[in-house]
Amino acid sequence: MSVSIIGCGWLGQALAQRLLASNINIIASYQSPETLEKLSELDIPATQLILPLGDDVMASNCLENIAGVDLRLFQQDVLIIAIPPQLKKGRLDYQLKIQQLVHLAELGSTQHIILLNSTAIYNGLVGRVDEASQLDLKAEKVTSLLAAEQAVKTFTKQVHILRLAGLVGPNRHPGKFLQAKRVFENASAAVNLVHQTDVVNIIEKLINFDSADSKKSIYNVVSNTDSDRRGYYQTAAQVLSLPVPKFAEEQQQNSGKKIIGETLRRELAYAYRHDDLLSWLKDSSHMLNKV
Repeated sequence: MSVSIIGCGWLGQALAQRLLASNINIIASYQSPETLEKLSELDIPATQLILPLGDDVMASNCLENIAGVDLRLFQQDVLIIAIPPQLKKGRLDYQLKIQQLVHLAELGSTQHIILLNSTAIYNGLVGRVDEASQLDLKAEKVTSLLAAEQAVKTFTKQVHILRLAGLVGPNRHPGKFLQAKRVFENASAAVNLVHQTDVVNIIEKLINFDSADSKKSIYNVVSNTDSDRRGYYQTAAQVLSLPVPKFAEEQQQNSGKKIIGETLRRELAYAYRHDDLLSWLKDSSHMLNKV
């Protein structure tokens, strides 16, 4: 088994270390010198790939003729796409990047693509939300994330799409997410979060799937944490002895959306290691360097 990780940031680095420890052949891509420095410190094999590539990429039918592409990235069995959409930075080329990666995977020897997407695709929805929920396509963010998924689905071999909830874990403690600089809204909205360890476990499980399975599966990846925003983030701040964030009083409770991830639990028979992130918060008060 061999794996490429396109975009090896905070989550990709944790995954790469896990796979290397399991003696799986991996190579990661990076864009900035800062990322390369971090990957080198962790002994993660890496090569530069700057996306998007030129406009002529999609017309090419030979991987060897494409400038700026290390062939090794697309000669591995599994291609994990972990690049951020950067929509908040005004980038509008996320779909193009994914289309180019899928095309390169088709030209190479990739057998399986795993796209790490976001539950932000459910923006604008309320109540219980699962993979079958009708999306609100009025928002540009939603249409961009959906277009990326549709691009991956054109891959002719195995595809898994993971819609990740908000990520927590080492060096990403939720107590630092909100601070008392202003008053926050939606105090009663549900929190939708997942721990880095569970995401890595799930990806590792998918990597070992039978590549002969051509099903294009989409899974929500989210813990079963039962808490509203006020309770969760105030507890998180208290754990770190930080100022407690303040929330506006609501005329009526706004439950927001609650992401449901039962499909993954059922089909992959996966049990989350950190399924109650409120309990994890309280436990982490005395083991912050181990979470």
